[in-house]
Amino acid sequence: MQKLFNKILVPVDFSASAADATDKAFEIAKKYDCSIHFLNVVIISPFAAIPVAGPAAFMPSDFPGYTAGRKQKLEELCSRIISLSENKIHAGYNIICGTWNQGIIDFVNDNEIDLVLIGQKVSMLRKRSMILNPDLIAEKTNIPVITVPSNRRLTRLYSIVIPITDFLPVRKLMYGVYMALNFEATIKLLGIANESTKDKVQYYLFKAKKLILDNCEVRVECETVISENVADAVNHFAIHESADLVIVNPGTQTRMPGLLSSLFGNILQKYTVPPVLTVSPV
Repeated sequence: MQKLFNKILVPVDFSASAADATDKAFEIAKKYDCSIHFLNVVIISPFAAIPVAGPAAFMPSDFPGYTAGRKQKLEELCSRIISLSENKIHAGYNIICGTWNQGIIDFVNDNEIDLVLIGQKVSMLRKRSMILNPDLIAEKTNIPVITVPSNRRLTRLYSIVIPITDFLPVRKLMYGVYMALNFEATIKLLGIANESTKDKVQYYLFKAKKLILDNCEVRVECETVISENVADAVNHFAIHESADLVIVNPGTQTRMPGLLSSLFGNILQKYTVPPVLTVSPV
């Protein structure tokens, strides 16, 4: 199978969750034999900056001095990765001006990035805070985005949950098989239907299982649940099954229940226990 991960992008703001993300990126890079690139975004107020390359872009007038401390921290991160890997993993970094989401999107689109890794701080409350928007990044870059809670590791995957709805999710299956083969994990296909879609969901559930088994030797299990909300069904199933990874498409598959869910950004990645790999369907 084609090698899917060659270069991981890790956004870092030097918080504790970013430090955890560095460790998790190292785990993935070691497993999939790929490089790591760190990205720090300097958010600048126009009142303390000068315009560059157009009226909407700003950089601090003392940019070199402003970023000196950040540069040193990023160099230390790179050195740590290189040392841990005994010079087997390449690590680099960039510092850019802008906003976090758009900065990541622009950087991914301009560079050969295969995966974006976002660390999450575990909250005592049910919902975790998240500055970055994995749905937006996945949609705008067509690159998978994995969100990993700080209390979860990626050194071993036993079960990978992939929701199936009213279409054949080829890209989700491709990434699921790729990761399952590397970890000898079981893929759990979860058909999520309502009364009007259950026949179509069963059809695509059968097609997804056949597609996997016809092309590789991976353990596959299937189950169907009735639910009006895909994200909520995935969340409950992942917790009940102690899943190690969930692979979803952005949009309706990640939007949690509630009339104001979209407005307040209530997405699956903020709630579910295991890491979530968000993959654009096309």
